[in-house]
Amino acid sequence: NTLKYYFKNTIGYLFKICGGIYLIKFILKKKPYYMVFNYHNFSKYNNYKIKRGPILETGYSDNFEKQILFLKKHFTFLYPTEFFEGQAQNGLNILITFDDGYKDNYDLAFPVLKKYHSKSIFFVVSSIIETYDFLLHDKIRYLIQNGYIAEKYNDVPTNLYRGKQNYDENVIDFINDKFKKNIPSKRIMMNSDEILSISNANFHIGNHTDTHRGLSFLKLEEQCDEIYKCESFLNSKIERHSSKTIAYPNGLFNEDTVAILKKSNIDYGFTISPGFNNMETDPYKLKRIGLNASDSRSTICLKIGIELMKMLLK
Repeated sequence: NTLKYYFKNTIGYLFKICGGIYLIKFILKKKPYYMVFNYHNFSKYNNYKIKRGPILETGYSDNFEKQILFLKKHFTFLYPTEFFEGQAQNGLNILITFDDGYKDNYDLAFPVLKKYHSKSIFFVVSSIIETYDFLLHDKIRYLIQNGYIAEKYNDVPTNLYRGKQNYDENVIDFINDKFKKNIPSKRIMMNSDEILSISNANFHIGNHTDTHRGLSFLKLEEQCDEIYKCESFLNSKIERHSSKTIAYPNGLFNEDTVAILKKSNIDYGFTISPGFNNMETDPYKLKRIGLNASDSRSTICLKIGIELMKMLLK
């Protein structure tokens, strides 16, 4: 991890000081492009440089502000409706998204985004709003870090979300039981008032399903339930809810999902596949690049440059 961190930052720094950002802008200047950056939370478990920190400890809000200033200086913030329906400018247009609905999105990201009038969509998992519950992967990380369960359970979320193993009720029940007995007093997900405050500040709140299950592994009726329950929740909490967007949990969806979205008047679907979007991109298959609040501006520049190189080599 140490070597990877220093190598990535060194290459990113060299790319940036050699004019990488201006090269990107020069190459992309002839037509509109759309790049969506995807964050999750500010937990030091996910946002680290060399060694992971405690899952319940947050940080890097100052660095996040530097990221937003950097992006605002060089690119144009647009919502998907603005990009695809007439306001796209030649060059790189961008959007910030947050998945899952973490409270630190409200505490740390929201003030920065509001300060700099950035465009952002906060995708929420409706069943855990207003609760002290965690998403499955956060439960497991918390329990492992505090010595309540063994390291071997660390692969359970990935295997379930990716369909690499069956949904083992005994394993899930074991994890949920351990979490209930050792539940922390700290709430890590947003509540309705916080979501409403974000919406009232003219940011968008999007659908991230009801329970965060991989949609492509569910039956049609189950997918409907996941999408409609979240949409119903948003409509009940936000008077003028009109985001019309969904982020597929773990990027998993299929043709049934798209059919449901069209009937639900949801016009844009966000994946976790990296890359640039343009006017020809399927609006239900929008690409996103993952970012961490701990990433340097050089690292962001490098990530954009890598996707540009991949696009040019196609």
